[in-house]
Amino acid sequence: MTVQTIPIDAVLFDMDGTLVDTTPALTAAWAEFSEKYNLDYNHVVNTCHGHRAVENMKRFIPHLSQEEAEAEAARFENRIIEIAAAAKRQRNVEGQITPIPGAQQLIEEIAKDRPASAQNPGWAIVTSAGQDYAERVYGAAEVSSPPKTFVTADHVTKGKPDPQPYLMGADLVGADASRCVVVEDAPAGAVAGKRAGAKVIGLRTTHDEPERLWDVGADYVVKDLSHVHARWQGEQLMLDIDTEAKPPSAVHASL
Repeated sequence: MTVQTIPIDAVLFDMDGTLVDTTPALTAAWAEFSEKYNLDYNHVVNTCHGHRAVENMKRFIPHLSQEEAEAEAARFENRIIEIAAAAKRQRNVEGQITPIPGAQQLIEEIAKDRPASAQNPGWAIVTSAGQDYAERVYGAAEVSSPPKTFVTADHVTKGKPDPQPYLMGADLVGADASRCVVVEDAPAGAVAGKRAGAKVIGLRTTHDEPERLWDVGADYVVKDLSHVHARWQGEQLMLDIDTEAKPPSAVHASL
């Protein structure tokens, strides 16, 4: 592990798998949809992350019309929340929506010492989830108060791996994407961040194979957010990243 320090203008966080852990409820919801539509469950859960729900519906269930795909996407996101809520009622910790390790501390570090003269809030959320789902899930995880900039699937016409979501997030916080760091757990999201011109921190929270993140161009890879810390030097936000070593075998895919 090597600590690297970089000056940045803002951190653009993905949400599911990056700030909040919805994996148990999400995989349970996909199990239901896989049974209903006779899908390859393992393929679905290994490739769904980072994409908008409606795009996943169209990819995995291509016979659905656009209207049907949108309806099923909404039902899918609702099922995640319902499954997590049931786990909470049953006091099943593993099924609940919880913060990713280090998420609360990192956001607190960005917010607590931010100088009043700073040009932007220092962070934003850029998620592939729908607005209603995103707000409810982030609130359930109790990571922090919602950020002023919260880009969701409802705000964009193209989802990740297209750079549009992260370009929008950078613009809304008042920063150039090249001066931002994107934090992602999904290869599709990491590609979106690189295409936007940002540095990318890949988290091994969803996929434990670091090469999946290195191979799509991640600049840093860490286990979770407990390996990333923020501090202010005057009006400059600094990130300290305890990154894993990049293997010589890592090959960057064409973005």
